[in-house]
Amino acid sequence: MNGLIFEALKRTLKAKGVTYRELALRMGVSEPTVKRIFHEKNCKLDRLVEICAAAGVELENVIGSMNRGPGPVNHIAPEIERRLAGRPALLFVFVMLSEKFTPQGIMRSQGLSEASMFLYLRDLEELGLVALGRGLTVKLLVETPIQWNFEGPLKPLFEMTNKNFIGWAITHIEKEATFISFSRRMRPETAEMVRREAEDLADRARLLAHHDQHTTPEDGLTGYKWTFAFGATPFPAIMPIGPHARDAGARMPEQSLAKRRRPLPA
Repeated sequence: MNGLIFEALKRTLKAKGVTYRELALRMGVSEPTVKRIFHEKNCKLDRLVEICAAAGVELENVIGSMNRGPGPVNHIAPEIERRLAGRPALLFVFVMLSEKFTPQGIMRSQGLSEASMFLYLRDLEELGLVALGRGLTVKLLVETPIQWNFEGPLKPLFEMTNKNFIGWAITHIEKEATFISFSRRMRPETAEMVRREAEDLADRARLLAHHDQHTTPEDGLTGYKWTFAFGATPFPAIMPIGPHARDAGARMPEQSLAKRRRPLPA
């Protein structure tokens, strides 16, 4: 059995806080047996499946197969999206939870108190998006990944977060972020090829992140954002050019211009 699988299993056990002793108890075998399997990095497939089941992880996520992705996307009910639109902070907490952040990780990232975190989680529970356990333990009640409706009530918030991210990336080039922006004239066929290649790269990034989240402790993960925009440049919308300041005629009302026009000779 490939040693890389067992290395991934070790990271998974660490991420879930499961010791060899606890794993052995769940499997109904001795702790030395479990240690021997991990030391030899070899066992039958049914035993490997048993280990994964006891660890609470799917085998395909441990293997990190490149032939299968995170699964079909899921949607949030329109009514829930409308309610989240009025609570940006609540939306952002849920987005981070859906990205596999723990409540403690969100608290550290955002500088929140335990009381604030609890209140946010309780509000999400009232919306039917999570189930609260003891302390700050929480279970998502919505399968991920989530496909948000970018033309719905949350559109202004998604526009804001992406504009904020682009502004942050521009001011952190070569330090913490990468920002690439240029305009080129090309054939539509070339543009379509570039778009497909970018989508393929995004799919691969999502897949790699999916497997990292299932095999790596949270303190070994860093949140990264991908924002990609590509299309025929709408120059009037993004680079508006009005009349020249000294071109007074261009700003005159149409009626005034009509008075200045002289009729053509008969």
